Amino acid sequence: MKSFLASFQYSGYRILWLTSVNLIFAVQMAMPSRALLTDDMTNSAFLSGVVSMGFAPALLLFSVLGGVIGDKFENRRIMQIVQIGFFATSISTWALIELNLISWQFLFLMSMFQGALFSFQLPARYSFIPKIVPEKFVSNGIALLSSGMALVTVFSGSAVGFLYGRYGPSNVFLIISLIQLSALFLALYLPKTEKNNSVTENYLEEMKKSFKYLISNKMVLAILLSSLVVSMVAMPVRLQLPIIARRLYMITPGEIGILLTFAGLGAVFGTLMISTLKKGNLRFGLFLTSAFGLGICILALGIFPYYSVGLVAVIFFGAFEQIRMALSNVLTMEYTDKKYRARMMGFFMLNFAFIPFGALPIGYGVDKIGAVDTLIIDSIILITILTLLLTLSKSFRKIK
Repeated sequence: MKSFLASFQYSGYRILWLTSVNLIFAVQMAMPSRALLTDDMTNSAFLSGVVSMGFAPALLLFSVLGGVIGDKFENRRIMQIVQIGFFATSISTWALIELNLISWQFLFLMSMFQGALFSFQLPARYSFIPKIVPEKFVSNGIALLSSGMALVTVFSGSAVGFLYGRYGPSNVFLIISLIQLSALFLALYLPKTEKNNSVTENYLEEMKKSFKYLISNKMVLAILLSSLVVSMVAMPVRLQLPIIARRLYMITPGEIGILLTFAGLGAVFGTLMISTLKKGNLRFGLFLTSAFGLGICILALGIFPYYSVGLVAVIFFGAFEQIRMALSNVLTMEYTDKKYRARMMGFFMLNFAFIPFGALPIGYGVDKIGAVDTLIIDSIILITILTLLLTLSKSFRKIK
């Protein structure tokens, strides 16, 4: 237990952890709430997918720049400014619902704006960790942060299911706004860190350097490619889970909340497994198991469209999702030079950009051919592409 909580002995890390967990709690509540609200207004899984993919264009545009900014400027200032933006999106959504002026187009714009914010926030967050804990605890710090985010996913899923069904979307977004405000307050106490003076003011040139470094670092490139595949094919199922569950099981918002809670519990178990994991072949085995395991879980959801089976499948899905994500972050940090860490995390922001692009065909498939066939096809595509990548990429097989 002591080794598991090692990074918490540093006050700067504790504040970063609390700030990040509050932010992710609010974001995890907002994403399914926007999907449910869009579905309520339009009765369209496709338009729910459109709203969900709103942040993708901004991520594609700003992720690399966000990494450069994260390497150049003080991390805490970036996180404070970004947190103001997140609060603004939540409180404005609440206000328009209250005024009866809300529309799916506005929700799409808010998703897009949050995508831009994430482009700067995530690289700053993860590159912050090596600056406030010793190098030997960086992996532990990332795992603890992943555990915290997985834990709040448990509560956010049940909170959305309960609050949305009982009190409606207006109160949900008011609560989200208050959580964002608390994250902003905590961000004011983040510790100062040194700037990276090696990063110039020529941002276009720095972005070119980032691309060159990524191409030259075959290990990080292999990790990124595998992550992009999973993000494009598997993660949209998690994003669209409230809508898919409605179609598969004909269940209430409260029961959807239970389903999301089970997925969150699985994520907690997943991060506990890797928090003290050392270098070695076991990590590569877990990385592969988690990636292929997601495909098996999606297949199970499609072949056995029963709520009880779904509860079990999402537990494993949540565990595999968190193991893969946390290991991707840890491995990227370990295989990247210190001065490029935020920039490489900027590239990994593309994972989040690819999720909503995958959500669009998932939503379209659910509308046109049904949830069962869509899930089966999706799982086959994922397993096939991962098999090809494992077979063709030597660097991928060298991960330890």
